Amino acid sequence: EWLRLWAPADAVVSGLAERIYLAERDPATWELYPDVVAVLDDLRRRGVPLGIVSDTGWDYSEVLARHGIKDRFDAIVMSFEHGAIKPAPSLFRAACAQVGVAPTHTLMVGDNAWPDGGAVAAGLPVLLLPAVAPGTERGLRAVLALVAGPPGSR
Repeated sequence: EWLRLWAPADAVVSGLAERIYLAERDPATWELYPDVVAVLDDLRRRGVPLGIVSDTGWDYSEVLARHGIKDRFDAIVMSFEHGAIKPAPSLFRAACAQVGVAPTHTLMVGDNAWPDGGAVAAGLPVLLLPAVAPGTERGLRAVLALVAGPPGSR
């Protein structure tokens, strides 16, 4: 499906769709936003279970391992393993079940309203982060404030 999606690139340069696909799958081409590791570590220290729901068509565990973050996640739900794609609510429910937290008590942090909006249908509150320039913080620190709750709630 990814090759079909990028097929128009072949009109520009023959074989470009396949080269894009291979680059997308190459763990060396992936870079973390600067705030990812610190926020994941802070959430782990707080005892917050973490999961990933991805609509990827391939297993990108190697990407997570390359960046040293794979072991920070309690659940990794990849759509191709579940026969569904985002925004299917079943994917978000599967991740909640794997981390042992009810959907209503699980925050979905995403970056695309359409596919990540499936979390809303599954009963999860959602935080959508805006696009940012490469190499800048993604805005994940907002999650720490949301997890802490309103002032005086702890």
